[in-house]
Amino acid sequence: MVNIALNLISDMALIALVAYLIGRSRYIVDCANQPANFKHWATLTAIFSVLSIMGTYNGIPVEGALANIRLVGTLMSGIMGGPFVGLSVGIISGLHRYWIGGFTAETCGVAAMLGGLFAGFIRHKVGLANMTWKTAAMIALVAEIVQKGMVLAFAKPFEAAWALERIIAVPTTVVTMLGTIVFMLIIKDIQSQQQASSAKAAELSLQIASLTLPYLRHGLNQTSASATAEIIYKLTKMDAVSISDRNVVLAFIGKGSDHHRAGEPVITQSTRQALSEGHVIILHNPEDRGCPIPDCPLKSGVVAPLVVHGSIVGTIKLSSSNIGEISPMNVRIVSGIAQLLSVQIELAEVDAQRKMREKAELKALRAQINPHFLFNTLTIIMSFCRTNPEIARDLLGHLAAMMQYSFANHGEFVTIAEELDKIRSYLEIVKARFGSRLELVFHIDDQVVHTKIPVLSLQPLVENAVHHGLFPKLSECLLTITVSQENSTVLVAIEDNGVGIAPENLKSLFCAEAEGIGVQNVYKRLKGIYSEGYGLFINSQLGLGTTATIRIPAERKVIDHAS
Repeated sequence: MVNIALNLISDMALIALVAYLIGRSRYIVDCANQPANFKHWATLTAIFSVLSIMGTYNGIPVEGALANIRLVGTLMSGIMGGPFVGLSVGIISGLHRYWIGGFTAETCGVAAMLGGLFAGFIRHKVGLANMTWKTAAMIALVAEIVQKGMVLAFAKPFEAAWALERIIAVPTTVVTMLGTIVFMLIIKDIQSQQQASSAKAAELSLQIASLTLPYLRHGLNQTSASATAEIIYKLTKMDAVSISDRNVVLAFIGKGSDHHRAGEPVITQSTRQALSEGHVIILHNPEDRGCPIPDCPLKSGVVAPLVVHGSIVGTIKLSSSNIGEISPMNVRIVSGIAQLLSVQIELAEVDAQRKMREKAELKALRAQINPHFLFNTLTIIMSFCRTNPEIARDLLGHLAAMMQYSFANHGEFVTIAEELDKIRSYLEIVKARFGSRLELVFHIDDQVVHTKIPVLSLQPLVENAVHHGLFPKLSECLLTITVSQENSTVLVAIEDNGVGIAPENLKSLFCAEAEGIGVQNVYKRLKGIYSEGYGLFINSQLGLGTTATIRIPAERKVIDHAS
């Protein structure tokens, strides 16, 4: 019995080796995760059938039968591949055992099939990720008990079956359980290592994405690519890092920079292949890299495409000076970096389009002088030319000041005082139309009027108050403009006692579908420039009036958000 146990234990070295090789293979792991796929099923069935058959061949002849570890391969096929793989391997290994012969051939063949099927059902119910060595040991114990029970029940003559099991029952059961446990522990350990490697790759990819974000926010060009490649080169410690668009090398850092130069056309076949095929390509040797320079120091690498809005816009490549030195972790790092950089480039394009749209809207606001307003203003001036030339001259001055401000190139920011100068000119003209019905009140804190504010932030709000709040009102109209400071916040409030805004209209005022671009543009620009708690806020009560309030920080280094 001891000799049988020792011989069977020596066979476990084969089990451990196969377990190690299976666990290291990414493809086999994919097969185990998706065993229903026909190709994956065929692969697992072939591997574990061979393993089970080898376990039978290495068996030890005892009393006209074989003491072997065949059941370990059959059980592991079910654990790794589920019931279909387990049943397939059980049938193949069982038929092989029946073909060898012996008085236990039939029962052992059927037991192998049942063992694979049983292990597969347990795997299906529990899940491969939740399988433990204890579960594997339980499966092996149950399978061995079933097999030995069947031998005693069906193998003839009974005396021979009993004599056999008295000798091999304990060692085969122990070794089968031990082999299954060893197999499971090796698989689990390798899975843990792979998970740790994946986590490290993901962490490194996120670190790279965080550091490269300030550069790629301006899009993919030679400047941003150079800074990005430098960061990746330092963090990955590869021999070379390159980034290209569809035609030229945008950045290259590391060995081989004498002939792989930024601004020159892509020369390696591997990069062109990634651009055309659109997937990650592993380069094991110089032939895979396809560099036309014979003495290129780079021998292996991995290249991944950069995909933006479904189109390939470039590549990122990590290279090594040694043949076959690209590890699975390198592949995961490049894949992760490529995905994150692609997202950053997409966001940069979206951000650029948003800024272009806002600039277009801002130009439209600058150029916007309502034709009806201009016509009515000129009509009023003409009437005052006869009755009160002094007022007509003042109104012409205010109109000229308005037009000059609208067409002037102020940049993105002006002071509150500059905005108020134009608003005063506008309101003087409006007051000429309202007559004595309009009262204007200014509460201005001179200490804060030099605070910078985005250009044309106040004018649209004042026009909105006049046209939509006060013009429809028949009684006395009051418009109050207040500029003040509360702690570290500057407040600019434009308040009217007009008709107000209905609650349902107030809710939709800032939505994308709202009509007009004035208030919308002010709201979006302030929201994009300042942090939470600042921006444009509107309160209104139907029939009582509306207050539009701009909140901005009192002390802030103004940054051109549209750069």
